[in-house]
This record gives sequence, structure tokens and C-alpha cells, in this order.
Amino acid sequence: MEQISRSQSAAAAATPRLIYQYLKRAVDLVGSVTLLILLSPLMLGIAVAIAIDSGVPIIYRSRRLGRYGQPIIVLKFRTMRDGSHHHLAELLSASEERRLEYHVNRKLRDDPRKTRVGSLLRRTSLDELPQLWNVLRGEMSLIGPRPYFADELLGRPESAELLTVRPGITGLWQVNGRSDRTFADRIRLELMYVRQRGPVLDFKIFVLTFKAVLTRRGAY
Repeated sequence: MEQISRSQSAAAAATPRLIYQYLKRAVDLVGSVTLLILLSPLMLGIAVAIAIDSGVPIIYRSRRLGRYGQPIIVLKFRTMRDGSHHHLAELLSASEERRLEYHVNRKLRDDPRKTRVGSLLRRTSLDELPQLWNVLRGEMSLIGPRPYFADELLGRPESAELLTVRPGITGLWQVNGRSDRTFADRIRLELMYVRQRGPVLDFKIFVLTFKAVLTRRGAY
């Protein structure tokens, strides 16, 4: 009887989480389709601007870790010169200041590899729009931790917990300073979201995302 009671308690506790997961996926599907339709003229305009400014490719495909560590290809509008990822090591070796900045933040504020259009897209977060296709395909969510490179989580004991949910286009890190935060702060905020996630927190992040985009804090 005690075992049955424990099983019933566990099932009852799991039910709200299961409902939340189904609801979240439904919102992702409706939201991504709606936004793709509404924003298609803007996305077409961005594609033309990139082509005129720096040629092709228009889309940057980045191999990241999805839910449970499954590899996914995350889509973004290209904001850097084609092939610039090959020059990162050279760029960091030439400057101790940049090397320290990248070590702490995993990003460079004044990255010389960015194109003119790319700088604008980064500041306005419009480079993220193609990820709506990732959401539609079920690889990402509208709200969740950012998708990480495999080497970023290498050796981190919290990575397994972090990867229990789908990565998102926006999340707790983006609405709390974004790239103005250190990488360690980013991990802490992402874990906080994973542990506290629910409809109320998702709605708060959704609302705060508009403020973060408008103020452009930490976007570079």
C-alpha cells in the first residue's frame, strides 16, 4: 500500500509538469508560425541587406547542443565575414585584453569580424529571427537557455541539468543583462530558469524580452 501511495504521489507531482510541457510546445508552434508569417517581409529585407553588404551566405549555421545534448544546427542571420570563425584564435593571440574578455564573456564587444549590417543586427537582436525555424522544428523553444557549443559546457558538472530542456531564443539571461554578464553569471541564470521554469516565469521573460530588445542592453 505504501508503494502504491508513493507512486500515486509521484504521478500527481509529475502531472502539472507534463501539462506545462505540452502547453509550452503548443505556444512554441503557434508563436513560431505566427511570427514567421508576420516577420517574413522584414526577414526578406534583412537577407537582401546582408547580400548587398557582404554577399553570401545569408544564413549562418552553427552546430550547438540541443535537449539532452543532441546536436542541432542553429540558424542565424550571418553577422560576421564568412569564415571569420577560423580567425578567432589569431585575433585572441594578438591581444591580451581581447583574450581575457573572451575568456570571461565568451564574446567580444568590439569584434572586428562583424560586418556593417551584422553590427546593426546584433544590436537589435534581429540576427536571431531565423531561429524561429528551429522552434517550429522542435529543436528549440521560444523561451529557454541559450543553445551552447559543446566546448562551452565541457567539464561543467551542471551541464547535464542545463540540457534537460530545449534551448530557447530568449531566456532569463537575455533579460538580465545579456552579454554584459560574465559567462559564469549566464550559467547561473540559465540553471535558475531550468529549476524554476513554469508558465508564470515564461510569461515574465516574454514581456521583459521586449524591454531588453528596445534598450539593447548587453546586445553586441
